[in-house]
Amino acid sequence: MDEIEVTQEEKVVADPATAGKKSKKKKIMNVVKIIFLLAVFFFLGKYFYDNWDTIKNLDIKPDIGVFVGSMLLYFAYKVTLASLWHYITKLDKSDIKYKDAIRSYLYSILGKYIPGKVFMLAARVPAYEKEGVPIRKVAVCFLLENVCTLLGAGFLFLISLLFFPNDVLKDYMIAVILFIVLFFVCIHPKIMNFFLRLVGKLIKKDDMEIPFTYFQMVKIVVLFIANWLIVGTGFYMLVTSIYEIPASQLLYVGGVYGLSAIIGIISIFAPSGIGVREGIMVLGLSLIMPNEYAVIIGIVSRLWATVAELILVLGAFIAERIEKIKQKKKT
Repeated sequence: MDEIEVTQEEKVVADPATAGKKSKKKKIMNVVKIIFLLAVFFFLGKYFYDNWDTIKNLDIKPDIGVFVGSMLLYFAYKVTLASLWHYITKLDKSDIKYKDAIRSYLYSILGKYIPGKVFMLAARVPAYEKEGVPIRKVAVCFLLENVCTLLGAGFLFLISLLFFPNDVLKDYMIAVILFIVLFFVCIHPKIMNFFLRLVGKLIKKDDMEIPFTYFQMVKIVVLFIANWLIVGTGFYMLVTSIYEIPASQLLYVGGVYGLSAIIGIISIFAPSGIGVREGIMVLGLSLIMPNEYAVIIGIVSRLWATVAELILVLGAFIAERIEKIKQKKKT
């Protein structure tokens, strides 16, 4: 161990220019991290400041047991999403260690609270760049992950239409089923690679395609759908902790959450879809409950997701610090 450390020191002394560049890059990264965190807290603070009067006047007595259960499902949803991200990078042969991938994913959650989705990608790049993974490979996997997220949420919403609490859609059930079939046609790698090649031409890169088979794509999307069922169930439990609704409407409520997520992701200039997602939730939930309860749930759902995500990020940070302390003790 001592011999290795001496060799590394000799290398640094032998090449002071390289050491200087690394030190400068590290300082720049530290400044970027501080700016990034300040931006996150600014937009989060702005949201809660703008809605503070509404939040403090919430007159609800939720079922604590059901509410805690819903939050545990949200934790499971996020950790599973991080695992799916790692699985995608592994299939694309651009993966890093599992624990590092999970950690970088959890840190990137903070990027969703800044307008524009690019900050989520930027937060993941350093961990992969450190292991020699090209940024464009990370970008392709990030794009694919977002597409699969949209497809998973979209499929859940399409299925939820079969449980729509109204007779309006009865005449359109065949159309819904056809959309479900079309859904599985569109995820064929040849179709996805066609669009990735177009992106590649724009940025003048010729290796933007994904080396996946159709079976692998179906498997990935099915896993995303299953994960959406997890968070959809969690959202249903959140709703029932405030306003009791029958279990037969679980898929409909989950579909409303899926649709709100789709609109929130598409609204790239709204940080984390703030305001947009809540509006869609209120519209969907007002069909099965009084409007005032739908509004309350829309606001509480934002607190529910934000608190859970901040806890996960904090947990990742604490785990990283403990790991570094252990490594220092060993050396």
